[in-house]
Amino acid sequence: SSGINAEYGGRTHHPALQHPQVKVCICVELAARQHKLPLEKSFLMKLAGIPMKQYKTAFSVVESLLKVKNIVTMEQLGVQFSCSSHVTRATRIHSFYSNKINKRQREMGHEPLDLDGPLYKCAALVAAAKMTRSKTNVRDFCTTLSLSNVQLDTISKDMLSFKDEMKEQQVAQTFAQKIEARSQQLNQNSNKNSTKEEDKLLWRFYPTGALQSVYHEDFLEWKKKMISLAST
Repeated sequence: SSGINAEYGGRTHHPALQHPQVKVCICVELAARQHKLPLEKSFLMKLAGIPMKQYKTAFSVVESLLKVKNIVTMEQLGVQFSCSSHVTRATRIHSFYSNKINKRQREMGHEPLDLDGPLYKCAALVAAAKMTRSKTNVRDFCTTLSLSNVQLDTISKDMLSFKDEMKEQQVAQTFAQKIEARSQQLNQNSNKNSTKEEDKLLWRFYPTGALQSVYHEDFLEWKKKMISLAST
């Protein structure tokens, strides 16, 4: 930890880092993590002598400064917290959410946000569990990874607010794949009615209760929307 502390020096003015014991605790935790050594977090927090929220913020500052940010994959989190069955869905949620948020950032003229940290991936796992009405031990996430329960809950709810959009995009991409496969088959058979055949295929996925014919204006608009959505 002395090497990390020496490299860190005093190049930040975060209030919590003005306390020598806080810097020492952060360096000890980083060194333990790098060498994969066990660490009693509760004892470390007592030694630091500051609130958990301030410690987490200061810890993030030092991580960024030293470029030693811990990268954890969704698969690793799934195994660690016994929720591997949610990994595939959580990965889709995390990807969609990251794209959505950073698209908004670019539109506002801001820099993209780094959403690859454990907080956002754990939030995606929580959101995935909620979507399937399963349970996850949120306390384990927070305790083991030093996450804020409030932040985790807020972000997972924010991710769930895009649930309908995510579902629509996933369905649209499935449509596009099926239509592409069918189009190739029809082209190989030199069938001139490919558009009609594609519409018949797509019609099977039209929202329940829509009884219009496949060439009804509402259907054609919906088809155009689905194809466009699949390409985003």
